[in-house]
Amino acid sequence: MVNPEELEKLFEDGYRVVISYPLLNHTPQEINGFVSFFKTKLSLKEALHPTNRNKNVVVLSLPTGQQVEVVTTDEAILNRINKRIEYQNEPIGMAVRACLALSGRSTYGGVAHLDRLVESLDGLWGWEFKLGDDGTFNVVINLERTDKECGEHVREKLQRLLDCLAIIFNVGFYIQQFSCVLRPRFGPYVLGAMWMSNLRQVTPDEICNIGTVLSSDKKSLLAARGLNQSYIENCMPSRLSMLWAAAEHLFRSKSEPLLTKDEINQILESAKNVESLKNDPNRLKALKKAISDPSRLPLKSRNWSMAENIASTMDISVESAYSNLSKASKLRGKNVHQLSDDWEDIKEVEKFLQDALLSYLKQKMIIK
Repeated sequence: MVNPEELEKLFEDGYRVVISYPLLNHTPQEINGFVSFFKTKLSLKEALHPTNRNKNVVVLSLPTGQQVEVVTTDEAILNRINKRIEYQNEPIGMAVRACLALSGRSTYGGVAHLDRLVESLDGLWGWEFKLGDDGTFNVVINLERTDKECGEHVREKLQRLLDCLAIIFNVGFYIQQFSCVLRPRFGPYVLGAMWMSNLRQVTPDEICNIGTVLSSDKKSLLAARGLNQSYIENCMPSRLSMLWAAAEHLFRSKSEPLLTKDEINQILESAKNVESLKNDPNRLKALKKAISDPSRLPLKSRNWSMAENIASTMDISVESAYSNLSKASKLRGKNVHQLSDDWEDIKEVEKFLQDALLSYLKQKMIIK
């Protein structure tokens, strides 16, 4: 038990509240976990004693590991503890971690070693650069501000740095992962770890079976190749372009003309009576070519014919498929004509196109 003055002295000496928990709200198993993890002097037997069940246990510690325990029901003490916890957890800045990777100017650009480059970057702008694994390097940045715009500014500054390195080395650098979290006054915070997975084993039979289907079914090969090429791209617009090319090749039907031959002839006869056209054979010829070409004037639009085929493959409505395809088509066109790193809107249609290609492959029993 401590009094308010003693508690304040502990705070002045640098003690931090590690945990505060009411015994009454926890099961014996949970309390035993607390006792074991924090190695408290209060034993499980004492914690479960009726005289202690309505008390709170507070653990305070120094960074050096020294520990003080407070077992109390005093409301004033507990209120001060809660205020201290709020003070400790108050964000005073942000922490950023990014994993950076590179690819060559040429498709088969070989391997570039990063040791000397990362060593020269370490400390730039107060940032900490460290060599990573498998052709990557990491940067850790501590910020004094807590607003989201500051994090976005750092990301843009980091991207500009990578653009500079690309000019210097003729090597492409990109942000493979970016994590930005609030940094509390005291205590730990968690930055996103690099995503990793342990790929399972494959068997020769599995590869042989899939390879046989890819060899005998050109559309399956297109679906697989489109997925693979999209996966290895690091820019979202490039991923979308690869997926769109595969989906269009796989699901697009041959265009049917909107107009019959008789309708085309009737329109052309009428056009000859238009004063500005009847003496201009070139424009009449261009008109005939335009209304006769099913790719320019189809009975069904490209997106609608693709939507019908995708809908039957994925077992969804044609309207839903058409909506997603229209969005994908617009985003693809937009990002072909302008450079942008605001890729959030692409993620949804990327997943849709991936699912469409995977659904086709599932129908062919290539994947489970």
